[in-house]
Amino acid sequence: MTPETDPHQAPASVEELDAFLRAFEAGSLPKSRWTHEGHLVAGAHYVYLFGEARAMGHMRDRVRAYNQAIGGVNSATSGYHETLTRMWIGVLVRLLRASHGTSRLAFVQLAVERYGPRRDLHALLYDFDVVKDQRARAMWVEPTGGWPDLLDS
Repeated sequence: MTPETDPHQAPASVEELDAFLRAFEAGSLPKSRWTHEGHLVAGAHYVYLFGEARAMGHMRDRVRAYNQAIGGVNSATSGYHETLTRMWIGVLVRLLRASHGTSRLAFVQLAVERYGPRRDLHALLYDFDVVKDQRARAMWVEPTGGWPDLLDS
């Protein structure tokens, strides 16, 4: 299966990865492919290329633009979520540190393999419903439980 037939799969080749990213950045990626795993693909790619700070800014800008391109709204209750985005970028930065010398494609695949099934990871870090919290959607809220050791491996 490929990401086109199963949007929960990581790209199998650099060509698939680049095609996914081009479509995402152009706002032409079908909404059905903008899954949790799709977020991981884009985030892992940006972390790999740019490092944490620039990846965060890039992801913020691209997700907001994508949401608008597909007719979505970035508001206090829907669309882009600052805390979840920054949390996942932090998770991906830790994963990259632990995966010394891997290629961009291998890192993206590792991110999807490791964290695709863990879309609720935020529940380990926050003692409130961070997904629905309007303050957390608008601005970074530090994890209430810190970063568990399991994120560092």
